[in-house]
Parts: sequence; C-alpha cells; structure tokens
Amino acid sequence: MLKYPILYSISYQQQQSIQQMGGITSARWEWNFQWRRPLFDAEIDLATKFLEEMDGIIIYLDCVDSWTWKGDSSGVYTVGNVYTMLMGVYTDENQDGAFSVLWKVKVSSKVSFFGWRLLRDRLPTKVNLRKRHVEINDPMCPFCKSSEEDAAHLFFSCSKILPLWWEALSWTNISGTFFQCPRQHFLQHALGKTSGVWFQRWQCWWISLTWNIWQH
Repeated sequence: MLKYPILYSISYQQQQSIQQMGGITSARWEWNFQWRRPLFDAEIDLATKFLEEMDGIIIYLDCVDSWTWKGDSSGVYTVGNVYTMLMGVYTDENQDGAFSVLWKVKVSSKVSFFGWRLLRDRLPTKVNLRKRHVEINDPMCPFCKSSEEDAAHLFFSCSKILPLWWEALSWTNISGTFFQCPRQHFLQHALGKTSGVWFQRWQCWWISLTWNIWQH
C-alpha cells in the first residue's frame, strides 16, 4: 500500500492477509495477485519491479510470526542500539550545523518544529502532497498564481514574498542572490555572523517570518 500505491489501488486483495494471497505449489510458495482491470503500459514496469521484489520473500507456513528489529544485526530491540542509530542519523543530517542553530533559537516549540520540517522539506506543500498521491485541484502558489507551490518557491522566490527578503539585505549586510533551497537559505542568514542579541533576534525573525508565511 505504501510502496506501490498505484498497484494497491487496483488490487482486489486490499484487505486480505498474506495467507489469502497465495499458496504452496510443488513445495514452494506462489503468489496469486488479482487486479480489477488489466494493467496499463505505465503500470507494467511497476508491477514487474513489485513481483521481482515479492519473489525474493520466502513464506514459511510452519513458523510463528515475530517482530525483528532491523536497527541491529542481532534483530533484538534495545534502547541502546536505537540511541546509536538515531545519533548516527542526526550526525549525518546536521553536518552543516543547520539544526544545531535551529534548536537554539528562542521561539516556541511549535515554531521550531515547523522550522525543522521546512529545512527537511517535510511541509505539506501542494507539490509534496501530489508526490504522496493526494489529489490537488490547483497546484499553483496561492500568492502569485504563477508557479507551483513548493517550499523553495513559496517562501523564497514568490514575487509577493521576495521583497521581504530584499528588505532584509539592509539589515544583514548580505550581498548577492539568495539561495532557493530552504536549508541553504537558512544557513546563508544564520551562520557566519557575529554573536549577540542582534544575531539571536535575526534568527528568530527568519523562523517567525517563514512561519507567518505558512500560516497565511
């Protein structure tokens, strides 16, 4: 359902268990997938990839199902190996220092969380929703109506929003063009400046501005 939503949407077996979707033939498990219509040409490659992936899964009817933790080679879940795994992910994500700066900004937790989603491109913009197969009638930016609504456009390149950032140039002494990538845009404004109250206020302003754009 999650990995192949198109195929799942045309399956007759959406609510069935694994045991109902195949059987043992010649001492070997064989899948019996059923579709409510013939596959379109664009779906055939998806179906081929899906079937190849399923062919590599071995079904044992004489074994009891159990949970296995993939975060450790032992398959056993412990708090220690979860912490190790999460810290590894955090270290990789934070190599440029973006999140270290973000979590120190003195704003409410919901605004900080919003900033984290923005930097990771996890906001439900219209482009992201469409990638998740959500039907969007109007994918255009609600402010300028001239480009699709993704994070880079909505917050940093929309003709209605961009003047706010131009005004900010006079405060930060930044010259040149702005980055369009949210993460790079944040780093452009958040790193490399002197510390102090003014700097902290500027970080709050960056996050608060993007938050208010999102709210509108």
